[in-house]
Amino acid sequence: MKKSLLIAASCLAVLGVATACAPVKILNTITPSSSFERDRNISYGELERQKLDIYRAETPKAGAPVLVFVHGGSWDSGSKDIYKFLAEGFTSEGYDVVVPNYRLWPEVKYPDFVIDTGEAIAFTASKFEGRPLVVMGHSAGGYNSLMAVMKPEFYPGGREAACRSIAAMVSLAGPTGIVALGDEPYISMFPEKLFGDDAPMNNVTGPMPPVFFAHGADDATVYPQNSQYLAKKIKERGGQAEVKIYDGLGHIKIVQVISRHFDGGETVKTDIISFIEGLDTNGRNYCR
Repeated sequence: MKKSLLIAASCLAVLGVATACAPVKILNTITPSSSFERDRNISYGELERQKLDIYRAETPKAGAPVLVFVHGGSWDSGSKDIYKFLAEGFTSEGYDVVVPNYRLWPEVKYPDFVIDTGEAIAFTASKFEGRPLVVMGHSAGGYNSLMAVMKPEFYPGGREAACRSIAAMVSLAGPTGIVALGDEPYISMFPEKLFGDDAPMNNVTGPMPPVFFAHGADDATVYPQNSQYLAKKIKERGGQAEVKIYDGLGHIKIVQVISRHFDGGETVKTDIISFIEGLDTNGRNYCR
């Protein structure tokens, strides 16, 4: 991944404005706040980056799970603070949304950002006790989310606790380990270069919740095969996985179009909601 793409991924350069982070500020500015109340900077741990925001839907949908969104940014950038547009896309449909931060490189390396993600998800489960969660992540956040659930040591209480709380997962262009990382800083972040025990592809070893993989066909940062191959392994193990590849979408647009004010007619959000609505959320063990 080139540094220019990392800046684009963290700033969501969606409107073609020259200043690096201006486009997402514009998108968030035109996004109304009428569909939610926002609780900011709730601590799920003791460190500065271990905080999350909760967007509570003004008109909650009866029986809806809580959506946890984990941001991307190639593990060295990104922030919960720039995703109002995404949260509003779901609160306007009646879903409560939680957006956590996690520690970044060079302060930490693998597996600390995954551990933070697991802690944030488990904290959310306790905060909304009795309500199922749907965990969604984009890019690095998709990786963190998958690994936090696939490796029991990264989720407080282990796999059993994850399976009681997490009804499903959504991976938006998450890297899964189909090729080894070959550039810095990634080879310092990941001692096994995302090609060993640190890869989701190599951790399809036990039950996990159903997963919906959404990937842009034009993604040249994280290739669609990352989603396709992991979904295949999950299904071969007896799990539930669904993949949809979106023509004309790249690495940034797959999350950009979740904004109801900038979706361009794309169906990514409606497909995610259809997937969620098709879940059986009556049980207390969601894994297969």
